[in-house]
Amino acid sequence: MSRKPLRMMAVGLAWLLALALPLAQVVAKEPAIFPDIQRILDAGVIRVALRAGDAAPMIMTDANGVPAGSEPDLARDLAKKLGVEAVFVRTADTYDGVVDVVARKEADIAVSYLSSGARRARYVFFSHPYIKQSGRLVYNRARFAELKRDHGIETLRAIAEDPVATELLMGVVAGSVYETNLERDFPTSRLRLFESLDAMMAAVRSGETFAAMHGGLQIDYYMRRNPATAIYVAVDPDIRQSSDIRIAIRPDAPNLLRWINLYLADHVGKLDDAEIVQRYLNQNRESE
Repeated sequence: MSRKPLRMMAVGLAWLLALALPLAQVVAKEPAIFPDIQRILDAGVIRVALRAGDAAPMIMTDANGVPAGSEPDLARDLAKKLGVEAVFVRTADTYDGVVDVVARKEADIAVSYLSSGARRARYVFFSHPYIKQSGRLVYNRARFAELKRDHGIETLRAIAEDPVATELLMGVVAGSVYETNLERDFPTSRLRLFESLDAMMAAVRSGETFAAMHGGLQIDYYMRRNPATAIYVAVDPDIRQSSDIRIAIRPDAPNLLRWINLYLADHVGKLDDAEIVQRYLNQNRESE
C-alpha cells in the first residue's frame, strides 16, 4: 500500500477519535436520575408528613420538642440512605389528614403509622408493608359480663346481630381506617370518635364507651405502659383486622416509590410489632 492511502487512513482515524472523545466524555458522566428523586436531591431534604398528635411508640415528641419514636427514626434513616435530611411536616390532626398532606404534595412521603385502604390508595402510592400488625378490639369487662348475663351473648361478634347493639358505643380514633371497619362489622352500633388512643382507652376503662378498635401495636404498648387497665379492659382474642403499616408517597413520584420499596427490602424488612413495643418500652425505662 502506498504512503498516500496510509496518510489518509491516519487522518480519518484521527478525525473519528476527535468525534468520539466528546461522546465518551458524555457517556462517562453520571447517568440522569429520575426527576422525582432528583427534585428531592436538589432540595437536600425529604419532607415527611407526620401526625401532629403523638401516638406512642410510633410517634412521640421528646423533651426538646423533636419528633421521636419508631416512625421518625425510620424516616431519618431513609433520608440518610437517600443522601438528604428529613424535615417533618406535622400539620395534620388525623391519619386521613396525613394522607391528604401527601396527596396535595405538601410532603414527599408520610411515615406515620399508616395503613393503606382502598380509599386512601386513590390519592397516593403506598409502599410495601414494613410492619405486620392487626387491628384489635378492646372492650369493658364489666359491661360485657352484663351482656352475657342479660342477653346471653357469648362473643363480641354476636353483638352485631343482637338488638342491644344499638345501645352500645364503639370507639375509634378519628381519621383512622378503623372507622370503616367498625361501621362494617357493627353497623347498628353508635360510633364515637376520639382524638387520641389515650382518651379512647380511658373511655372504655370507665365504661362510657363499651368497646373500641385500633392497631394492635399501639394497644399492646398502651396496656403494658398502663398495666392496671387490664383489670377493667380486655382485648378480644378473635377479632383481628389486617392493617399492615406502609409509607405513603406523593402521586407524582413513582420512581421514589420503587426506591423506597428497595430500601425497605434491603434495610428494614418486615418488622415485628412486639419487637417495636419492647424496644421503646426499654427506652422509656432508661429515660425515667
